[in-house]
Amino acid sequence: MSEEEREYLNEMIRSLNNQLVDALRERDEARREVCFLLSRNVTQGCDGDTAEFHATARGWCYLLEEDGK
Repeated sequence: MSEEEREYLNEMIRSLNNQLVDALRERDEARREVCFLLSRNVTQGCDGDTAEFHATARGWCYLLEEDGK
């Protein structure tokens, strides 16, 4: 494999990794929004109807930080 081909592949890997990071960030933000909206609209005033409750019920980590932690 030539150095040019190797550099091309490395650039593709970096690009794909950046796309993955962006997609995960967007997914986490969408999950936060869904949980927040559900906690406000589904059963007003019901104990346990929080964003954390809705995230846990779906098997999602509650309010993930942008770095995925």
